[in-house]
Amino acid sequence: MSDRTRILTALGAGKTIDEMAETLDMRKQTIKAMIDLLQHQGLIKEVDCSRSCNSCPMSKSCPVPATGREKLYVVTEEKEDYSGD
Repeated sequence: MSDRTRILTALGAGKTIDEMAETLDMRKQTIKAMIDLLQHQGLIKEVDCSRSCNSCPMSKSCPVPATGREKLYVVTEEKEDYSGD
């Protein structure tokens, strides 16, 4: 499995950068750079946590209130059909 797929899977599971760095054995800077690239490619999008939680696609499973996480990403539908590793 490629690093890109592993990061997409971890983001889809709601993992933090710290959690990914530990479980994927990667540097945080590398993960952040890959997240920026994935976002640029349209495979993930950042959730705007400043708006109402009721309109958020992650409202039922959101870890932000519990963890105080600053950023949350969701995998877009494009990733679901993405197989080009």
